[in-house]
Amino acid sequence: MSHPAVLETERYVAMLHAGDHTGHDMAHLDRVRRLAMHLAEGEAVDGVVLMLAALLHDVEDEKLGREAGLVARHLDTLALDPDRRAHVLTIIGETSFSKQTDPSTRESAILQDADRLDAIGAIGIARTFQFAGSRGSSLYGENDPTSAVAHFDAKLLRLADGMHTERARQIARERHAFMLTFLDRFEAEWTGQDI
Repeated sequence: MSHPAVLETERYVAMLHAGDHTGHDMAHLDRVRRLAMHLAEGEAVDGVVLMLAALLHDVEDEKLGREAGLVARHLDTLALDPDRRAHVLTIIGETSFSKQTDPSTRESAILQDADRLDAIGAIGIARTFQFAGSRGSSLYGENDPTSAVAHFDAKLLRLADGMHTERARQIARERHAFMLTFLDRFEAEWTGQDI
C-alpha cells in the first residue's frame, strides 16, 4: 500500500531503527507488517491504521531506551484524521506483551498476533540470542533468569496459546513446535547427551 502516511512512516522508522542490533530493526518491522496484513486478509479492518501501528509499535519500546511521545509527535506530522491517529496510538499501547493488555479492536488483536509470531519460531530464536548478546546476557545458566534460554520459559513458550486469530494460531503451532525441538537439541548439546 502506498498511502502517503505509510510511506512517510517507513522513512521515519528506517532512520530511527538504523543500526539496531537488538532484533527490533527495520527487518522486524517489515515482517510484523507483512504478518499483520496476512492475518487481516478478509477482515473488516483499517489497513492504513494497521500498517502505521505495525511500523511504529517499537518506537517507544522501554527496553530500547526511547523517550515517550515520539509516536504522537510523528503522527502529528502526518495528514491523518483524529480518529485514525487515536486508533494507531491505542493499538500500539495494547501491543506490548509485558503490559498483558486485551485488544480492544480487531486491528489491535491482529498486531498483537503479528508481533508475537515474530518472537517465536526460527526468527524468534535468532532474535532472542541477538537481544541477549546486545545486552551482555549469558547464553544459558541454570539459575540465571536473564539468560537467553531463560527467556523461552519466561515469555516465548507462552505466546502460542494467546493468539487471537485463527490464522495466527495455525502459524504459532508450527513455530512453537520448532522452538521445543530447538530447546531439546540445545539441552542435549549443552549437557553432552548427544555425544
